[in-house]
Amino acid sequence: MECVTKMNEQITRIVIPYKDIYTTVFVVQTEEGVLLFDAAGSDWDIETYVLPYLNEIGIEADGVKFVFISHNHSDHAGGISAYLKAFPNICIITRNPGLKEAYQNKAVFMPEGSEVVLGDLKIISIPGHTKDSAGIYDMRTKTLITGDCLQLYGIFGSGKWAANISVPKEHFDAIDELKAMDIEELLMAHDYQPLGYRCVGKQAVSDALEACIKPLDEVKELILSHPECNDEEIAAIYNSPNRPTLGAHVVTALRSLMVG
Repeated sequence: MECVTKMNEQITRIVIPYKDIYTTVFVVQTEEGVLLFDAAGSDWDIETYVLPYLNEIGIEADGVKFVFISHNHSDHAGGISAYLKAFPNICIITRNPGLKEAYQNKAVFMPEGSEVVLGDLKIISIPGHTKDSAGIYDMRTKTLITGDCLQLYGIFGSGKWAANISVPKEHFDAIDELKAMDIEELLMAHDYQPLGYRCVGKQAVSDALEACIKPLDEVKELILSHPECNDEEIAAIYNSPNRPTLGAHVVTALRSLMVG
């Protein structure tokens, strides 16, 4: 399958079209079973891209233990029903109360801390993009799968994809915690500017974490240097053809943090 790339012996990346960009499902294999990271945009996506790959490599239904939902957005949680149909015993891992309510008759695990599943995979809370955002840290390879948790400068596209952070204080705190971790590789759900979807090596990881903070710091500086401008005007000053478009809602969130 052209959309499939092996990241290493344990993790496989499946790229799935979504609007003017793409989304990603990661297949994480362990000795205790398989974890599927995210559920793409629809049941059709899962049935067309993910299930054929699992069948191709000989993964049976009882071997798939978890679907991990990085956050409850349509391009990451849209195909949960297809997973539940294909894998009747699968457990949903989510930090989102709405998803727990929606699937209250199914097996749902809401982690409270850095719980470990399947022996090797640690759940890492990384709020910022959303309050429920979280990733998976593979302790074997020191790889952190982040979904949309790390926005960098955002994604080029027709939407407002840039540094789309709804809770900046929590995001700054989460980045500080990631800086203290032993991370050798980052895997993102989209092609985030300027470093792409994959960062390998401690320096590249450090650069990516700094790239999550820098655009937000730039916006904060614009707010301070242009007190006469509203949030839409600040966003317009920030935006340029050379980087993804930042929405005014990000300015609003940062301004609230600065006032607080």
